[in-house]
Amino acid sequence: MSGHWVKADLPPQGLRLLALDGGGVRGLSPLLILEQLMERIDPVSPPKPCDYFDLIGGTSTGGLIALMLGRMRMSIEDAKAAYEELSPRIFTKQHHRWTMFGQVQGRFSHEELEKGVIDMLAKQGLHGETLLQDLSSPSCRT
Repeated sequence: MSGHWVKADLPPQGLRLLALDGGGVRGLSPLLILEQLMERIDPVSPPKPCDYFDLIGGTSTGGLIALMLGRMRMSIEDAKAAYEELSPRIFTKQHHRWTMFGQVQGRFSHEELEKGVIDMLAKQGLHGETLLQDLSSPSCRT
């Protein structure tokens, strides 16, 4: 049953899921809330989200944060720093919302997001394909 969860695989306490919504430039808010939550779980030594949650997922900006916390196993502090560094780069609005052919253009540049993620991976000592690789570790899935 590779890749599928079955009841026998579940930890006794059940699955711990973290779902992060998008928010664009306001994406720092979930990290600040999560930081408080982790401190309440263990005030002396707050766990990294990847060490506490079984599954971390998100949409839009929340997906980017999920990759940082789950796949890259970043601490919340490191994810906040990376997000603050990426934000001005990836959330610079494009000049036009419509192309001259009447097609809708994205609000933000996907090329800058891709470059930003590749740079972030390099700073972590990881290759650009890392996010696509299957992890053999049964720890946090993203």
